Amino acid sequence: MKLKLSDPIRGIGPDEPLPIAIVFDRKRQVSDQIYDALKRAIVTLKLAPGMAISENRICRQVGASRTPVREAIIRLVEDELIDVYPQQGSFVAPIKVGKIRESHFVRKWLELGVLRIAASRWSDQCSAYANRILQQQDIARSANDLDRFNQLDEDFHRFFTEVAKLPGVWPTIQGAKARVDRLHRLAVIEGRMPMVIKEHRSVVQALDGADSAKAIDRMEEHLDKVITLLDLLVARNARFFAD
Repeated sequence: MKLKLSDPIRGIGPDEPLPIAIVFDRKRQVSDQIYDALKRAIVTLKLAPGMAISENRICRQVGASRTPVREAIIRLVEDELIDVYPQQGSFVAPIKVGKIRESHFVRKWLELGVLRIAASRWSDQCSAYANRILQQQDIARSANDLDRFNQLDEDFHRFFTEVAKLPGVWPTIQGAKARVDRLHRLAVIEGRMPMVIKEHRSVVQALDGADSAKAIDRMEEHLDKVITLLDLLVARNARFFAD
């Protein structure tokens, strides 16, 4: 999928299927799987800000009862990805500029703290694994496979929590990150994906050189890029944002 800043994000008509598909795993809670599918559709802008979220429509499409669908929507309201208005319904929440800055702050300082610990545990095996992710990201970039590219981006950042032996920190980082991910999706312009790989690689190279301070500096620069794009993205996609 190639998305440019100038491209409109089309709405979904009442008779069109929602961009969610679930093959239910009996070993997992149904509500968890619906939540994951809806959240993924929202953060990737397949469900754009302002789109209506109908419980009945979701029930019909995925073949689930109202209870797990409602539970999933409640969780997305708590994540501030869905807004509910009495007598009107549920809608994909706008991208809230103030919340972006707060969420970025949480994500940034947690990731930098994790990286500082990961640097002390870095090894040749860690480097090899991180570089495999970067190679796969480059393949996804060449194929213009944005979904795969973004998944590998998550894998790259999550890997440092594993190296630091703090995997339980990742859900907190991910929760903050979800509020920023829609910015990344809007910022998919030609030339940005190679820069992401270059920035990731600079972090790994610093770790390989046992220069933890440089690795942290490079990661901070990488994470701050989305904030430097914020004003431009708001100006070009004003209908998706709120204060």
